[in-house]
Amino acid sequence: MKILIAPNSFKECADSVSIANLFLNNLRSQKRVTLISKPISDGGDGFLTVCIKNFGLDIISYKVPLPFGRRLIDCEVGYSKSDKKIFIESANCVGLKLIPSNKRHPLLINSRAMGILLQNIISDIKAGKIFVDKVIIGIGGTGTNDMGIGMLSEFGLKLIDSKGIKIIPIPGYFGLVKEMVWEEINLPFQIDIISDVNNHLLGAFGASKTFGRQKGLTGNEIKIAEKGFSNIIKIIGKQRLSTIPKFISGAGGGLAAGFQIFMNSNIIYSDKFISSNLGIKKGTGYSAVITAEGLFDKQSFMNKATGTIIRRFAETGTKIFLVCGILDKTIKGELPGNAYPVELSKYFKSKSDSIKYYKEGIRLACEEIKSVLKY
Repeated sequence: MKILIAPNSFKECADSVSIANLFLNNLRSQKRVTLISKPISDGGDGFLTVCIKNFGLDIISYKVPLPFGRRLIDCEVGYSKSDKKIFIESANCVGLKLIPSNKRHPLLINSRAMGILLQNIISDIKAGKIFVDKVIIGIGGTGTNDMGIGMLSEFGLKLIDSKGIKIIPIPGYFGLVKEMVWEEINLPFQIDIISDVNNHLLGAFGASKTFGRQKGLTGNEIKIAEKGFSNIIKIIGKQRLSTIPKFISGAGGGLAAGFQIFMNSNIIYSDKFISSNLGIKKGTGYSAVITAEGLFDKQSFMNKATGTIIRRFAETGTKIFLVCGILDKTIKGELPGNAYPVELSKYFKSKSDSIKYYKEGIRLACEEIKSVLKY
């Protein structure tokens, strides 16, 4: 029996490598069973850990400010000297996991920390400390919703109001912008963005309306953010500051859009990253596939890692075990016939207990998986 273990991270709980190890520890006692561990990431929480495991990266740490206040934190990135690549997990510098619930006010914070991180990397390149041709950034799990404007302000972008006064680059003020100042930059590397979603920056399924609430935006604040983004795009076009792509990505609270428009970055969707870079392809003789994440809902099928695994093996006849903290009942009907959902919440009295005791939940899930597979 050959079983693929390919979980995503449990957001704000445990990364995918840790989750994969829990499955290994609870399933490996059986003879005549081959377990293949390939923890996955769609660019969100745990992206760097997955890249370190798969690509054997060295760790470099840089000081960056938290998205709120001035306190500095250590932000780790992965470095491949042989491939001349840097891997960045955006959630490690502008992530929701870094922002306490009482500080989650997206109109008042920005992605400045990402700009500082990139400038620190550029400084090390200029100093000959590292050699980098490409920077690969996982865009996901962000707590900011600013279209990357805060990041770009570290590269010289300025926002000006109707009186010619410079505006603080936070989303709450984007609607006041009448002019932008920007000089084209020459980066010493190409930037590739690993995106977990393929939604547009604006509109009903855009960055603010789709993901704004989970970052902390209220109903009226979502409208303010949407109008602000629209105003920024309008000014970019009017002043011809840069080429606006036909599809403007809303990933990472619009952080991907900032990279697209001002840094000529490529967007690589997570399904391609999982197949080409992590090497997970269907038709490799698996008896079963185990994938997992904390919450499985409609967003999980929007190019996210767990949804990608399920779709990849949906027509193979391979048993797919979807282990999740909570399964959104409205999405259950969209699962293929060979999928077996296992909700950890059913083992506990409350949602908080299922999060606190997730290790025990995975152990119980493994017992259920063994029962279905009859081994």
